Amino acid sequence: MNLWEAAATAVANPGRLMTKSRTRLRTTVEATSSAGDTPSPPSMAGLDNASTLPPDTLPRAPLVPEWLLSQHRCLIVGDTRYRAALRARQGIWRRERGLAIGLHRPGGRRDVAPVPLGSLLHPADAVRGMNFASAELFAYMRRTLATREEGACLSLDRLMRNLLSSEALAFNAFGPLGLDLDLASTVFRRLMPHLVDRVLAITYETAPARRTARFPNDRYLSDRTAFDIALRVDGPGGETTIFVEIKLSEACQGPAAAHRPRYDEASREVGLHHDPDDPALRSVQLEQFWRLHCLAALAVRHGVTPRAHLLTIYPELNRHVRTAVRLYASTLREPAGSAMSVGFSGLTLEAFVAVLDAAGAAQQSTYLRDRYLDLRPVLDLVLDPESLPPEGEPPAGAPRASSPPVKTDTVSLLTASEPETLIPRTGSDRPRKGAARTTRRTTTR
Repeated sequence: MNLWEAAATAVANPGRLMTKSRTRLRTTVEATSSAGDTPSPPSMAGLDNASTLPPDTLPRAPLVPEWLLSQHRCLIVGDTRYRAALRARQGIWRRERGLAIGLHRPGGRRDVAPVPLGSLLHPADAVRGMNFASAELFAYMRRTLATREEGACLSLDRLMRNLLSSEALAFNAFGPLGLDLDLASTVFRRLMPHLVDRVLAITYETAPARRTARFPNDRYLSDRTAFDIALRVDGPGGETTIFVEIKLSEACQGPAAAHRPRYDEASREVGLHHDPDDPALRSVQLEQFWRLHCLAALAVRHGVTPRAHLLTIYPELNRHVRTAVRLYASTLREPAGSAMSVGFSGLTLEAFVAVLDAAGAAQQSTYLRDRYLDLRPVLDLVLDPESLPPEGEPPAGAPRASSPPVKTDTVSLLTASEPETLIPRTGSDRPRKGAARTTRRTTTR
């Protein structure tokens, strides 16, 4: 099957292509497991995350050519394949709702003129809470910010304007649970029945060291490491805190936190890893999980919570995070945790959304699936036969050899109107042209 036939198969019957891809992946995983390679992290209460994917989910993120990203103001040099596709999806989502494009300063430099970026909201829409699923969630977010812990660090720009922000995803995914603890209990009883009977409270951007008068506190990590979300739950083993780290388009590629001697001390102190001095734990790929897991264990050690578990939620198609989660789990003595150890596990966003839907939150799950998980509109854009590449470039989706990067005129970049082709269309109303290119600053917490 050549590339064009594969693309046609994906559009006509994506479930079939996905099934074949999963079969190949399963065969590869079984082969590598038998060879002693990295094991998968423990399953979430027997949940097979792959089985929770909708039947029409793509097997991987569409590969969007740079010239097409540039035309639709979604090109950021250095984006991974998945991040580029999700950025394009956010641009489509924004345009579908009639929201104006926002401006971005490349590299965050004040001496550079701002340029449009499709994955940013205009400030007028940002202040109306358009990065959130509903007015109720927006009000909930504002109330949470007003009562946040002393020292909590949140970027308001990322939270309000950046459509790729995992901070906004945290509120869109967990806000409905914070507003309805009965719903939260139903969801997490299904996800983690060994830990959860009831969810008692949900907090955001939290760190145990902030409970003390002096922060950062050297009893912890002597830094500002914090959890995206903490769920205080009651369950079969008693009270537990589930600390949650949410990833969206991040690739676990840094920049890493500046290393501190206290990290090494804490790693040996908590005894979570086969080798607490393993250089891999200090790598860009794993160091954040390492710090968060140590911090969760120190919270137990210093009486902040009787038990703890670290849960990482990420999209299935974000292979960089998926790989990092599996690699980190392989460094642990007891990934599942025990009465004496803090567990660690990964959960796909698809699995979370499926359980949210099964718990009766259909409106919320539909929003999350449409905005963050459904990349078919991006594939439609790539395969649009009327997308016009620059001279010398092959059509989107076509096999290609290496070619020089597309050059874009700076004046046209700043003055051209936003292309109308960002929303895939059918029939005679399909626009024929688009323009412009931009970059954005990549920020890492």
